[in-house]
Amino acid sequence: MKQRIHKNMFLMVCALVLPMLMFAQNQTPEKAISSDFSNTMYVVLVTSIFLLLLVIIMMGLALKNIIGSDFVTTKLKKNANTLKNNEGVKSNFMLLAAAATPAATDAGVVEVNDWLIGGLDMTTFFILITIIIFEVAIIAIFFRLIMHFTAKEKVAAPIVNKPKEKTIFDVLNASVDIEDEHDIMLDHEYDGIRELDNSLPPWWKYGFYLTIVVAVVYLANFHIFKTGDLQVAEYNKEVAQAKIDIAEYMKTAANNVDETNVKLLTGADLVTGKELFVANCAACHGAAGEGKVGPNLTDRYWLHGGGLADVFKSIKYGWVEKGMKPWQEDFSPNQIAQLTSFIYSLKGTNPPGAKEAQGDLYTEAGASASDSLAPKTDSLAPKIDSLKTKQDSVK
Repeated sequence: MKQRIHKNMFLMVCALVLPMLMFAQNQTPEKAISSDFSNTMYVVLVTSIFLLLLVIIMMGLALKNIIGSDFVTTKLKKNANTLKNNEGVKSNFMLLAAAATPAATDAGVVEVNDWLIGGLDMTTFFILITIIIFEVAIIAIFFRLIMHFTAKEKVAAPIVNKPKEKTIFDVLNASVDIEDEHDIMLDHEYDGIRELDNSLPPWWKYGFYLTIVVAVVYLANFHIFKTGDLQVAEYNKEVAQAKIDIAEYMKTAANNVDETNVKLLTGADLVTGKELFVANCAACHGAAGEGKVGPNLTDRYWLHGGGLADVFKSIKYGWVEKGMKPWQEDFSPNQIAQLTSFIYSLKGTNPPGAKEAQGDLYTEAGASASDSLAPKTDSLAPKIDSLKTKQDSVK
């Protein structure tokens, strides 16, 4: 008899654990369960799992001792057929197995997302909750078995009309039986309809009390002690951290160069830039940058800025309305930086046949604003003025 009970219990535990194993096996490695005990939600759930497991072990030992007692042994011998065909245990087993099977089937197609619940990813949270639910179910079954084995045998007694036992649903709703409604009947009557003085159901009142507790905790956490960040502060922190992460990534990324962080290159990079210029830019700007259809790149006058970032931006995005295409689809960011550095090195080379200046004079920050192309002062002017003075004095 004991072997049959142990066998049923073993099969029931397998039916509960197997869906969890299938669910965990179907998860992707990127969403593996985290063991970060610094997370409060994780610690609470894991602690609950171990406490429930301890309760299961204690109830299992108690059930084992109860089954081995003389009272239960005698009772089982008398009711062997009833225990063999115990519909209550079987119904519990079939119900749990039926409930667990869809969970195992759907686990393979659960969509992975990055939402967080209390700082835990959804996969970890729901696995822990599922384990807790299964443990509670096992405790409920053990409790029912203990109550079954320790229940006294019913003795035939005269039929007595006992009051109806209230279920949990009745307790939560605090409903009054129809035959007792005269106790809460009010004197108010309208069109033959009498009014009952029903109280609010307990589930509603306790739920309202719970919202008050949550509101107090929220107020203390976010507004009094300020141990938590409000949504705006949390958003600003996330944005600031994102900027820091982007800056660190840009420092370490080899080819992530743009107009905000381009640097002047030298050496082999200039040679590569010259090759790119001759192959792609010489047709419009000349092999030496003297300018043809495009402007002269060797003087200090620029149509769209002559700084390193300005040149990089002009190459990258182009000026389609002036006939220059964007080159970001043809060149990598590093190649654009090499090409920019080579063009920057052409300043002041004054090649033969250079095109006339176009655009505005560009001056480097901190440099003198003098222009080598500006008209110089005539050295003969002071001499002419002195001769005119002498002539006036003679007259």
